[in-house]
Amino acid sequence: MLTVAQALSLLAASVSPAGVEEVPLERAAGRVLAKEVRSDVDWPPFDTSAMDGYAVRVADAVAGRELPERDGLVGAGSAPPPPLSAGEAVRVMTGAPLPSGTEAIVPVERSARAAGSVRFEITPKAGAHVRRRGESVRAGAALLSAGRRLRPGDVALAALAGREPVEVFRAPRVTVAVTGDEIVRGAGAPGPGRLRDSNGPMLLAECAALGWTALRGPAVPDTPADVARLFAVAGEAEDFLITTGGVSAGDLDLLPPAAAAAGFDILFHRVAMQPGKPIAVGRRGRVWWIGLPGNPVSAAVGFHVFAREALARFEGETEPAAPRVTSLLTRAVLPSAERDRFLDAALDASESVLRVEPLRSSGSHDLAAHGRANALIHVPAGSSRLPEGAAVSCLLLSR
Repeated sequence: MLTVAQALSLLAASVSPAGVEEVPLERAAGRVLAKEVRSDVDWPPFDTSAMDGYAVRVADAVAGRELPERDGLVGAGSAPPPPLSAGEAVRVMTGAPLPSGTEAIVPVERSARAAGSVRFEITPKAGAHVRRRGESVRAGAALLSAGRRLRPGDVALAALAGREPVEVFRAPRVTVAVTGDEIVRGAGAPGPGRLRDSNGPMLLAECAALGWTALRGPAVPDTPADVARLFAVAGEAEDFLITTGGVSAGDLDLLPPAAAAAGFDILFHRVAMQPGKPIAVGRRGRVWWIGLPGNPVSAAVGFHVFAREALARFEGETEPAAPRVTSLLTRAVLPSAERDRFLDAALDASESVLRVEPLRSSGSHDLAAHGRANALIHVPAGSSRLPEGAAVSCLLLSR
């Protein structure tokens, strides 16, 4: 049986981006950049005013002294004005290009105008409210690296650099299919021996929260024909087929052999982890299958440890794993023997030191405990008892 680290290494070696597409900037947030962005301009592109006020030379702008005011004003979008002459003030608006020779801006609210002249309440310091050309970005500077998942501020940088449209890796197409004769959909009361489907909505929501669009596949009964049909059409509408149930060792755990019979190469099946041990991952051509266990907490843990990383790698992200932080336990955690354990936890970031509470759970079916979690405590195999206050690695359940 593979360790978690070995299984993740196999994923890293096997999953790669599928291709590149162009999207308009207004739809680029959340996508992964496929090509480095460099600025083709200085920013600001010219010396400009940070305030509505007066462009002056510092030696001329003494508090209480009147200066002659040049006729007119310079607004944002105006052509560059003639150079500033000694002993004059030029009225400028925020974002306006400055006349050469400007050393400072005196804000308009610290000024008093008279006919053809202006008097200042203050003596400005050199550089006050002046934005110099290229002080933020120089032409040719690298702004964004390929493999970065774009945030709104990144989109602004891409716009500054004139990258419209922007090249991003193709996002994965995902189908979520839930297996099991016991599963029913909808709000109606399930009959004897039946369970409402929580895995399907949960995994669809997990994908949506992380920026991936997922489709809900058909419910799959525990019959060889239905399972075979699921794998026969896999890849027609998706890059990743994510299933829950049917991957353990029971008589009705039909999915791994059915996937193999349908031509999937099984990358791994069963990982030394708790919960989520039965997880299976396979590939046929360009389509991936990720078989998560049926217990809902096991399915959620498998999604965050493996599926999430596979999807992010497919999309070209350079840091595909779920983010982790180190935090201090609020109570002790039992030792872990042969398997890595992932514990539902409530991470508290309200203080300067992160603290994490292991949530009490009755097992891998305990959705109530998992619903309160915002992190998973990772307890590596072979760990001894971890006392209150011990530092632990926590996998975050959101970006």
